[in-house]
Amino acid sequence: MRYRVVGSPQPLATPVEDPLHRAAFAYRVQGVLEADTPTTLLEIYAQRQTLYPYAERACRLLLHCYDLARTKLGLDHALRYNRLLRVFLMTEGKAGAEQQQNLIYLYDLTERVPPHEWLRELTHEYGHWIIPPINSYTEPEPWANGDLGERWFAHHLVERARSSADADEFLMGAPLSALEAYRRRAVEPLVERIAREGLSLSRWRSRRRDGFEEYLALALYIDRVYGSARLGRAMLCAGGVEPDDFLRGARESLTEPETLQARLPFANAYLFLPYGATRWQVIQPRGAQLKPDPKRVEWAQCSVTQITLRLR
Repeated sequence: MRYRVVGSPQPLATPVEDPLHRAAFAYRVQGVLEADTPTTLLEIYAQRQTLYPYAERACRLLLHCYDLARTKLGLDHALRYNRLLRVFLMTEGKAGAEQQQNLIYLYDLTERVPPHEWLRELTHEYGHWIIPPINSYTEPEPWANGDLGERWFAHHLVERARSSADADEFLMGAPLSALEAYRRRAVEPLVERIAREGLSLSRWRSRRRDGFEEYLALALYIDRVYGSARLGRAMLCAGGVEPDDFLRGARESLTEPETLQARLPFANAYLFLPYGATRWQVIQPRGAQLKPDPKRVEWAQCSVTQITLRLR
């Protein structure tokens, strides 16, 4: 599918008033999905002409995030808002961002904000918009889909940027090295912990930061080990906003295919095997064995040095 960025650094004939603060925005960039009937997916508004280039970059970034979410997770913008997301780049307010319905606000913006911070804030709030929510945490925030979006998009934007000649355009000008450093700090340790230890049930039941991070870790682990399509399907199968709803969705997602491919982060890692490891067998490589965890029936270590395997 093809996308188009539409806008002009010249002010609109009539400034647009935002729904929440009633502030005036004279500059607009639109992100359009090209199809038989073109669909406007994004509208990015700026209050000052000096922020117009950032509106363009934000539009390109979010179009790439939309494409990643659509093609890898099977997600889309909400039909109840005609698939339109509106983003307001504000010069006033306390530094930070928020998302309400189909509105995203970034506050206290200046040209001095580092590009990687633009990217982090935008992907966080976009995660709140497009990723199905998991709720009920007391810290660091009630809804975990924003933090998951921030980390999931960072990982896949890095992968896309490595094979793209125009990465600077959709990374908001942030150097790839900054995203790679973020991924090493915020993504890899969570994936590796689950692969090394399996899911911690005591952490999972917590509604504090440790439970919040255990949900992030499991979601990122499923994405890495079983693929983004399985993660997206788990989100859609969850049917609720509690962490255990996501866990049920993950079970359904991983048991839908007749065979399942897994890619371990390292040899002898833990595998999540819904409904008990004894119900599963390794098809390839031959000779690989599953060693069930005595206290967690759905987790088993795979005695294999080959990273990729097929299960049934």
